Amino acid sequence: MINKYSFRRIIVSVIPLALFFLLAAGALFQNTKKDTSKVNLELKEDKKSAEVNEKESSGPADTVRIGAYIFSIYDLDFPGCKLDIDFYLWYNVTRDSIDMLEYLEVINATEYNKSGETKEKRGKNLYQTVRINSTIKEEWDVSHFPFDRQLIEIYIEDYDKDNSKLVLVPDTIASKIDKNVHVDGWVIKDFGIKVLDHVYETNYGDPNIPLNEYSAYSRAVIYFTLEREGKGLFFKLFVGLFISVLISLLTFFINPMDLDPRFGLSVGAIFAAIASQYVITSSLPQNESLTLVDILHDISFIFIFLCILVSTISLNYMKNGKEMQSQKLDRYSLYILAGMYLALISYFILNAVN
Repeated sequence: MINKYSFRRIIVSVIPLALFFLLAAGALFQNTKKDTSKVNLELKEDKKSAEVNEKESSGPADTVRIGAYIFSIYDLDFPGCKLDIDFYLWYNVTRDSIDMLEYLEVINATEYNKSGETKEKRGKNLYQTVRINSTIKEEWDVSHFPFDRQLIEIYIEDYDKDNSKLVLVPDTIASKIDKNVHVDGWVIKDFGIKVLDHVYETNYGDPNIPLNEYSAYSRAVIYFTLEREGKGLFFKLFVGLFISVLISLLTFFINPMDLDPRFGLSVGAIFAAIASQYVITSSLPQNESLTLVDILHDISFIFIFLCILVSTISLNYMKNGKEMQSQKLDRYSLYILAGMYLALISYFILNAVN
């Protein structure tokens, strides 16, 4: 009896414990199922997001309209090959995720500062603006100085996206130069903005990119022409040179036997011409090509030398008693050399002006 009774008590005690374990296991299984469903849902969302991003990156390039307004041009530095330009830049972006201001780069600037950045939603577009103070590198063309014309260009790129992801479109209507912009001694002409593709012929050392696979970036080019008002400057710079040659020509009115004035004036004229060339070229950038300044001075050196040569021959005639031949040589040399000098100088000046 005792054994049967004890067995029943054990059975009755075990039944609630078994029910508790069954209920706990069910709850644990349900929570595990929910967690697994949640993880599967997150994986599906991540996969879907990755597919969207891949589709966007492999799709057509985004189009961004770019424009500029120049409000200051100053500090034209010819020896330093640079000038300063301040301007406003704006973008009209179709996708909010594109931040043009973050990856903006002025390619041909030695330095530039960004300020006043704004981002505003305008309908379907994101309107972004920035003010840029820049120092632009410039290869000055002084071959026709002081009648030179300088093409100034500012290169703008987004260094983060090549032209397979981003294409710039110029805002040619709104882009302008402020009417109050003035550069002393220059006339501003032919302002415009254009876009071109610039190819960088390198893989930047990336081992995953073939050596012959180059990247191209959409580049905006803001450009205008500076035309020098050079007529007044020309006479200021070259009047000393022309007077040196004139003094050398006037020596033909002096008797060859008067050695000091006859030869001394021409020698002084050479030194004056050399000083003129030094002063003018010191204000210009180094240039290996033959410029108008070089041509005019070289012609002047040659004609001053010819004056000295004629004086030497004329002196020899006088010492040999051939006074008539000496006078004829001086008279004809004056007319011929003066005429040839004027003709050559006029030709090269007119060629530079036109």
